[in-house]
Amino acid sequence: MFYFFSTTLLIAQDSVSEKAIFKINTIKYNLNSAKNKNDTLGIAENFIFLADFYKDLGLGSEAIKNYHNAQELYLIKDTLFVYTNNQIASIHLELKQFSQASQYAKKSIYIAKSLNYYKGLANANAILGSVNEKEGRYTNALNYQNVSLALFESLNDSTGIALTNENLGSIYEDLEQYDLAQNFFNIAHDFEKSTTSNLKINIINNQSDVFRKLKQFDQALKLTNIALRLARNKNNKQQEESALKDLARTYAELEDFENAYKYLNEQNLINQKEFKNQNLQLVSAMEVLYNVKESEAQLAILNKQNQLNRTRQIAIIIISLAVILVFVIGLIHLKKRKRHEQKVLTYKQQLLRADLDIKIAEEMSLKREIDIKISALTNYSLNLAHKNKLLTDVSRTLNNIKGRNPELIKTKLIELVKTINSDLSKENEWSELMTYFSQINPNFFKDLKSQAHEELTSSEMRLCMLLRLNLSSKAIASILNITPDSVRVARYRMRKKLPLTSKDDLQSFILNL
Repeated sequence: MFYFFSTTLLIAQDSVSEKAIFKINTIKYNLNSAKNKNDTLGIAENFIFLADFYKDLGLGSEAIKNYHNAQELYLIKDTLFVYTNNQIASIHLELKQFSQASQYAKKSIYIAKSLNYYKGLANANAILGSVNEKEGRYTNALNYQNVSLALFESLNDSTGIALTNENLGSIYEDLEQYDLAQNFFNIAHDFEKSTTSNLKINIINNQSDVFRKLKQFDQALKLTNIALRLARNKNNKQQEESALKDLARTYAELEDFENAYKYLNEQNLINQKEFKNQNLQLVSAMEVLYNVKESEAQLAILNKQNQLNRTRQIAIIIISLAVILVFVIGLIHLKKRKRHEQKVLTYKQQLLRADLDIKIAEEMSLKREIDIKISALTNYSLNLAHKNKLLTDVSRTLNNIKGRNPELIKTKLIELVKTINSDLSKENEWSELMTYFSQINPNFFKDLKSQAHEELTSSEMRLCMLLRLNLSSKAIASILNITPDSVRVARYRMRKKLPLTSKDDLQSFILNL
């Protein structure tokens, strides 16, 4: 099945390519005829025909090149010049090269005004309006579109009026002024005479989108379904995809998620098919361009060969020998250059590999250092818990022996003194714990103080440090030698000093500092 589909596409693509090449060759034949007659206007017109055709194929750079060829050969600044300038501006607009589009459109306005060429002036203003809309300068966009609309109205150009009203509606939709947007879309709908044109379908899609944003879902669904039907009849995949997307959004807002998913899935399928078709069209267009260039190159070679055939035999031999000699020398030089480039590339790869190994080693060393410090922090935390347990045991022992005979009390006291002295002989755990913690989290206490509404006590700083270590309330109570209830009270007081709401989690806030 896939092979059949691919074969069908390739056959269709070859057919399109053959037609395109035939049309390009026809235009170039007329172009050469105009050149032979020294007809500058005919030359310019055929360059424009060629540029328009490349533009339709999606080959913007080739189109711009041929528009410039027309302008360079036909120097008169007339309506033809304005048309080419507007076409170049529209290509830059499609490519989102807004600065270049604006430059060419402004030049068109200047020349069109001097010629009283209102249609060219209207189109240039419409392009500038679209440029300003894309760049978010809505006031300027509205001004240019209104000028364009007035010009199209003076020309009684219904398509131009419809298109400009649609542009105005899009701007007001971006500004969330939906009533104004709908008004302009309605006017555009009335002025577009054809009921099946791509512009008409786009206008209906825009109308339905505004109804959806106004929460008028019944009307939105009605118009979107009309746009979908027209798009499918017209085989306009872009508008079909847009209509399916709008249906999915509308049903989603109606919480009809089954239909929303259905239309979203259909839209994704259309999108995938359209993407494949665009790729095929681009390949086809590039193939057309390649074949044309190849034909031109072959024609140039044939002409050159004809010229060479008219020269003397001895000149042919000398030139052939010279060409062979140059080719051999060039080939030898090319091989040497490639060998040298390969050596340089190998050396660069070795340097990159060595640099990568160094960075990996540094990262591993840093990770080991962090792991060691985290382990030390944990050990110190456990040591504090041990000390608190020791003190609790001492307290319990003292309570147990206070009513016993003096000799037993003396013996127990000596044991307790040894245990306490042994534990006190260690360095200050809290000081070391804070030092290690600051090494791993150098900006923690500074950031914490900057967030707090009031000054924090040393006990509160310790609480925050233990929370940052992701310890449980029970573990924190053991380390601080307080009850779990006291930990909850301390956490509550800490929340009051930080910018937290009742729904925010204190520990999550501390961990994200």
